[in-house]
Amino acid sequence: MLKIGPAAIGVYKYQSSKNSKPSTKIAFTAANNNNVSNNGSTTANTRATGAALAAAAVAALVGVGVLAITKGKNSKEVMQKTDILADIPSDLQKSFMEIKDLEDMDFINKAYDELVGYMGLKGAAPDNIIIKNIGGAYVTGGYNPNKNVISFSENFLTALQKEDRLNMMAHELQHCKQHTNMLRTEGITVEMYAKSMAKSMIEKANNNITNFQYQFAYNMAQSEGRLPEFLTSTEKRWTEELYTQINENFKKVLELPKIKADSPEGIKAYEDLKACSDYVGLGLMGIPSDAYKNNPLEAEAYAFGDKIEEMYKRFISVHGKKQN
Repeated sequence: MLKIGPAAIGVYKYQSSKNSKPSTKIAFTAANNNNVSNNGSTTANTRATGAALAAAAVAALVGVGVLAITKGKNSKEVMQKTDILADIPSDLQKSFMEIKDLEDMDFINKAYDELVGYMGLKGAAPDNIIIKNIGGAYVTGGYNPNKNVISFSENFLTALQKEDRLNMMAHELQHCKQHTNMLRTEGITVEMYAKSMAKSMIEKANNNITNFQYQFAYNMAQSEGRLPEFLTSTEKRWTEELYTQINENFKKVLELPKIKADSPEGIKAYEDLKACSDYVGLGLMGIPSDAYKNNPLEAEAYAFGDKIEEMYKRFISVHGKKQN
């Protein structure tokens, strides 16, 4: 079941301004050949005239022609549909088939489970997503990398089309995959991961003028000539706090099989660890900066979410109608 309750403060946030207008669906239908008809009739007279025989022969040929044209068009339609779905993995097509006729919470719950399975995140991803009771014009989502929590604003349930919900869930699950893979990679310790996150938090706090307590302490240290010591001690304290949280909240992840450091996934995990240190998050008023959009963690998550949405829309263009 989808868990409804208070949410953690997400570090990685995604927002969508997409409205809820119905998506345009592409329908591929065979040409209608019913306008071709055979008007010939038969009688009890066994002495057919030459004209009648000729008419019968023509009618028969027309019938064969109609059949051939119909088969040709049907074959072309099948080829078109096959081309549309060609690059969508078969297991993802199966998942799309499972969810396409579901609605509301049933769709969200099943789609989340299907994405977790497709992305290989069973045992690593949160069991549920959390809905935050907040308002606003935008639909927002976030992944908290020290609590392993995925959350969305309340209008996620009502303001989006199915493909947009898939996009947002895939986006946040991609962040989950990035961070759980870091913790699973040989050589990356919980302390290294926590320190990377602490560096990111300090960078965000330095640029957040609404964090009055931090800004006061920062300015005081700067005026007294002890800013380097302040930043070092803050990083150390936050690293220790995060270390405790991560060990508690990622118990299951830390017990999963390790990823080889020299494997493609392991190499990427080390790159992601660096990107985590450099992560700045959304700016004031939720406006994404270039640094936010260009961070490898966000760039990958946005691209993956968009890809899932695009593939689902193509799938629905072929399999959109309910199967009776």
